[in-house]
Order: sequence, then C-alpha cells, then structure tokens
Amino acid sequence: DAVHAEGGKIALQILHAGRYGYTPISVSASRTKSPITPFAPRELSSRGVERQIRAFARCAALAREAGYD
Repeated sequence: DAVHAEGGKIALQILHAGRYGYTPISVSASRTKSPITPFAPRELSSRGVERQIRAFARCAALAREAGYD
C-alpha cells in the first residue's frame, strides 16, 4: 500500500527452475541435466505440465490478491 500511495508499482517474478533446480526432486520438460547441477530432473508428463500451468495461474491470482501489480 505504501508503494502504491507514492505512485509506484510492485511486480512479482513467477518462474519455474526446471532443470536448473538444485534439488534431486526437480522436474522439467525433459530429463536433460543442466550444466550447473548434479541432479537430472524428472520429466513432466502432460498431466504434470497442466498441473504446473494451474499452479502458475493460482500464484498469479494470489499475487494480485496480495496487491502486486
């Protein structure tokens, strides 16, 4: 509210780390390992991709509700 009161905007970056996630439970579009992590991601199924899309949409809605622009 204080930022908006001064005419400012607040943005939230929503991202998916994919194969660059530094965890053994990361997921990505394929099992291709990134050059910076020792872990190969689990390949997402079509259902998993749809689940990620819904999660991003929910995150965006929650950000809007919290006052992000």
